[in-house]
This record gives sequence, C-alpha cells and structure tokens, in this order.
Amino acid sequence: MTNELIQRMAACGDCRKLAVDYGTNLIISRRPGADQRHWELPLTSTGIRLDDHLITEHAEWLPDRQPDCNVCELWREDYKIGPIEMAEALHRAWHLCEPLREICTPGNHQLTRLM
Repeated sequence: MTNELIQRMAACGDCRKLAVDYGTNLIISRRPGADQRHWELPLTSTGIRLDDHLITEHAEWLPDRQPDCNVCELWREDYKIGPIEMAEALHRAWHLCEPLREICTPGNHQLTRLM
C-alpha cells in the first residue's frame, strides 16, 4: 500500500506538495529532543490541509472501514447506509495516510520519492 499511495500522491501536484510538507513536519516532530513548540502547529496545519485535499479531491482513495479499528466499528454499527459524515471521512483519511506516517521517520528517505 505504501508504494501505491506514494505513486498516487506523486501523480497529483497538490498531493505531492501537501504530503511532502506533512511528512517533513512529521519527521521533524520525531527527532530526538524535538521541541513540541516548534513542530506541533505546522504538523497539525499541514495534516489538516492534506486530509482536506484527500477528502475533496480524491474521495475514491479513502479506504473502507477497517475491521480492527474501534472507531470504524462504531460507524459500522451506527451508520450502515447513507453517505459518510465528515468526521468519518477525516478518520478514513487518517487510515489512508498511515503508510505515509510509517515512512516519515528520521533517517528514512522514502519521502524523497514525492519530491
């Protein structure tokens, strides 16, 4: 899934920029001794912009509800039919970006494929 997601994001200029910004801030936040005052706001804002872009421009990429996720299970029980709510779309975008978060660690250079 990681390579597939990276390839999809690389094909969209906005995705590429947003994912690189988010990934860079995520790597900064994971460095030993990183001061939360320096990375928290940029990480949050780039994550929100990436999620918003994925939901509005690439909703077809959002994964189905995940079987081992308690949050997804609640939606499965409460909302069996009908369009998904924005909160659920954001949660599904979070699942979609899991592979991106996995590669964004200090010393891992897989993010450079998006640059």
